[in-house]
Amino acid sequence: MIQQFLEWLNAIGLPGLFLVMFLEGSSLPFPGLIIVLSYGYLLSPGYLNSVFIAGGMSIFYSLASLIPYFLSMKLEGYFPNRLKKKLKKGISFFNRYGVWSIALSRPFGIGNYISYVAGMSRVHFFKYFVLTFLGIYPWSYIMILLGDYFNGNYEAFKNYFSSYSIYGYVAAFVAITGMILFYYKKSKRKKDERSEMEEGENN
Repeated sequence: MIQQFLEWLNAIGLPGLFLVMFLEGSSLPFPGLIIVLSYGYLLSPGYLNSVFIAGGMSIFYSLASLIPYFLSMKLEGYFPNRLKKKLKKGISFFNRYGVWSIALSRPFGIGNYISYVAGMSRVHFFKYFVLTFLGIYPWSYIMILLGDYFNGNYEAFKNYFSSYSIYGYVAAFVAITGMILFYYKKSKRKKDERSEMEEGENN
């Protein structure tokens, strides 16, 4: 059964991988991780080719993420209660980290709801697209390489990361904190420079 599934994916090729990423980006409940790992094993692209494949994956994901983004602009008041409850987590995350939550949340489940929150918050289209691309690209690149490393075996992948999950959480926390502090200081410096310029003009 598994061999037939892999042969089917192999026959479809890259278009199948991009279709998977499109479905993932559209916020549909879809087991995309398992299929992406399988493609990493089938394609076995190496470090350099993975750069370009991950780029294509990220573009298709980002394009599909525009579906919930625009839907939330038009149909915000018509969302079912079940979706509204799940959106509360996304809203809380967005309020905490601002527009950078669009990039930071992409590798995680909450990223699906951030698409709706970004639309509801009227985040600029271009900024939303770029941040989505930046957020999903590292995940795409790493998953393709890991799929090759684990021979597409999702259980081996899951067991490995559950064994070392604490290190992953620490690394993710350090990376996210560092990124937030960096952009906070950068934006604060720009505001200070702008204030100094305005004061100079007034004097």
